[in-house]
Amino acid sequence: MRNKTLTVYIMFVVLLLSSFISYPVLSDVIERDYWPTNGWQKASFEDVGMNEQTIDRMFEYIDENNFNIDSVLIVKDGYLVVEEYLSYYTAGILHPVYSVTKSFISTLIGITIEEGVIESVNQKILDFFVNVSVPNIELRENVTIYHLLTMTSGISWREDISYYLPENSFVQMKASDNWVEFVLSRGKDEEPGTVFNYNSGGSHLLSAIIEEATGNSTFEYANEHIFEPVGFTDVFWSQDPQGIYFGGADLHLLPRDMAKFGFLFLNNGTWNETQIVSKEWVDQASNNTVVVSGWSWYGYQWWVYPQMNAYLALGWAGQIIQVMPDYDMVVVFTSSLAEFDWPFVYLTIDYIIKSVEEGYSSPTEASTESFVIAISIVMLVGWIKRKRKL
Repeated sequence: MRNKTLTVYIMFVVLLLSSFISYPVLSDVIERDYWPTNGWQKASFEDVGMNEQTIDRMFEYIDENNFNIDSVLIVKDGYLVVEEYLSYYTAGILHPVYSVTKSFISTLIGITIEEGVIESVNQKILDFFVNVSVPNIELRENVTIYHLLTMTSGISWREDISYYLPENSFVQMKASDNWVEFVLSRGKDEEPGTVFNYNSGGSHLLSAIIEEATGNSTFEYANEHIFEPVGFTDVFWSQDPQGIYFGGADLHLLPRDMAKFGFLFLNNGTWNETQIVSKEWVDQASNNTVVVSGWSWYGYQWWVYPQMNAYLALGWAGQIIQVMPDYDMVVVFTSSLAEFDWPFVYLTIDYIIKSVEEGYSSPTEASTESFVIAISIVMLVGWIKRKRKL
């Protein structure tokens, strides 16, 4: 009987404590104080409940390890809290974002489907290449837009080796006279939809599909539907020999505009009460659709990292737009790192997330919680002592 009473009391204390502890969770709809179309407004660490000392330690760690990170931006609760430039790149210098480009291409595909110019992700890609005559074109007859989005097209492609090696299919494509024909004429390694295989050529096919479906260049379409409405300041984007904007890479952006793109997704595709891309597309694109490894998944040209509760637009040499809905946060890195020397998971978990968890409660809330905890512990100890005397 005594043990049962003690158990009930402990449960009461736990419930009492939990009522004073709050956690950062982003609701489906957030009323924003402003939209950063014309520029980001800044806030202090204290304003957004982050521990500044933890972020300071992150920059010390970056410096001590000589990581070639060019910029770090953190947007929390809609405000720019951190903006540091660590090399010759400054706020006004365009930075190559490499495969972050793919996440923009995916978003444009979502918009074309919403507009009805593309039927769905299940539409076959050969519907858009009826005038292309290449060897082995019949190998592409079952490949859909979905397969290109999720890197499961089955097209024979090797991009899992250094980009400095001539055997890399990406390098070979860029050296060819016609990139679209190069990709479409490749052999078949797997049946579509069965195996993930990273393929920037497939992303370039998506750009060609956008141009064929809309009658506009990919850049014009992106400018109309993303760059202008969201307020991008400056953009450069390279083209293939036929003038098609490269869907796999070569977009150049300012870090603040990268953060705007992440903020668009953080707000479920809405920008200043305008639905730029549907919430359904944001959900699908950022979902863990395809298993890549034990620690990463792949959606529609977005990487999903469950251990960080984040999804990422990710580019070679360390270009990252990281969307973290649980914390109402967007994190941007631009870098000039070696190909496989990326510390970002560690930086995010051990510093950025930690700074939020450490600083989430205000001083008043923290003192209230401490008071309740102290009183509860005293009461519990007193209870135990009295029971032992009986």
